[in-house]
Amino acid sequence: MHSVKKNTATMGITSGSIRFLAWKYLAGRSRFGIGSGHLFTLLGITLGVMALITVSSVMNGFREDISGRIIGTLSEMRLSSTDGSSLTDYDDILARIEAQGFQAAPVVRSELLLKSGSRAMPAVCFGIDPALQKEVSPVLRTAFGEEGVISGAVDAASFQDSGIALGAGLAQELGVYLDDEIQLISPNFNIPTAFGLLPRVHKLRVVAIFAAGMPEYDQSFSYIPLKVAQSFSSYADEIDYIEISSGDPKNSRRHISRLAPLFPGHRLEDWSAFDSSLYSAIRFEKYLMFVILLFMFVIAGFNLTGSLLKIITQKKRELGLLKALGYSDRDLRKLFLYQGFMLCSIGIVAGLILSGIVLIIQDRTGLVRMGGAIVLPVKMQLADYFLVIFVSYLLTYLSVQLPLRKLRDINAVELIRRNV
Repeated sequence: MHSVKKNTATMGITSGSIRFLAWKYLAGRSRFGIGSGHLFTLLGITLGVMALITVSSVMNGFREDISGRIIGTLSEMRLSSTDGSSLTDYDDILARIEAQGFQAAPVVRSELLLKSGSRAMPAVCFGIDPALQKEVSPVLRTAFGEEGVISGAVDAASFQDSGIALGAGLAQELGVYLDDEIQLISPNFNIPTAFGLLPRVHKLRVVAIFAAGMPEYDQSFSYIPLKVAQSFSSYADEIDYIEISSGDPKNSRRHISRLAPLFPGHRLEDWSAFDSSLYSAIRFEKYLMFVILLFMFVIAGFNLTGSLLKIITQKKRELGLLKALGYSDRDLRKLFLYQGFMLCSIGIVAGLILSGIVLIIQDRTGLVRMGGAIVLPVKMQLADYFLVIFVSYLLTYLSVQLPLRKLRDINAVELIRRNV
């Protein structure tokens, strides 16, 4: 008896034999490699991986697209005074920034009322030097795609003294076209006259219409000559801030770290701070969608737990025999862990393949569009793939814990006696 026990214990229960049994239990009697009881679990994992990768890539695409539009309109970096006061010695600052290999342009920001005939609209007016601003704001260059100057041109000859460039939405609301005249009206009544204080009024001619690619910008932004903006702000030769471009927006924070020591007492910000609420909303939506779609994995996890519990119940005698042949509780735990991870691996591979096909088709053909014109952007990031794979295996591991506890209740001797 002892010799038999010794022989069975030394049969050599290898990881290979355990994986073979795991695959056998996973396949059942199916000719397709996966038992019918596991198909819903496999489908849940596949769809979960596919949905998570697809949604994450779309949200990444949105974030990159929005950041590109923000940078194209509001520039990549901005230098201003720490206390929010105007900058007086900006010529020296411009020269020092350009000496570091960056492009820079002075800006005066004013909120004015634009009036044409009986129509009036509030607008954000950026006072600029057109030659310098075009180097940091691509939106003022001639459009080659969806963004840029779509009518007219922003150049020194037509713009410098009496020109204005309007966002496409703002021009439409005012009902103006190229060469039309617009009145700029200050919200402050600070011009003394015989009739009391009156607002400052200045007339400009529409020389360009641009598209920023974002409705909130197109409907409220305009560019005016720097001197005109300074007069509305009661500046002699001051500006509000300096816009900076490196041509490498992905490393803008590194560039800020490089510039900051050169300008103590000044504040340097990158593009993500210019419209932080919009950028934060996109990031939040990505994480929210990720959490919501995780419920697909949770459902798949419940299915996996149920499937493994069913196998343990149906094959309790067979598992008892395996114990009698020398399989330890640890070996049986490996058996069901392998089974869960095999199922998870198949689902992950299938989900990655399907999501890859969908994303490549969208990226190359622009099949799905928003509003009929804007292509739904996608951007695949390796970090998202690693995160989804890690979460998939983690939820699979958690899902098999309850079935593993049931294995402790299997008594090989008792099961064999019942069936003798």
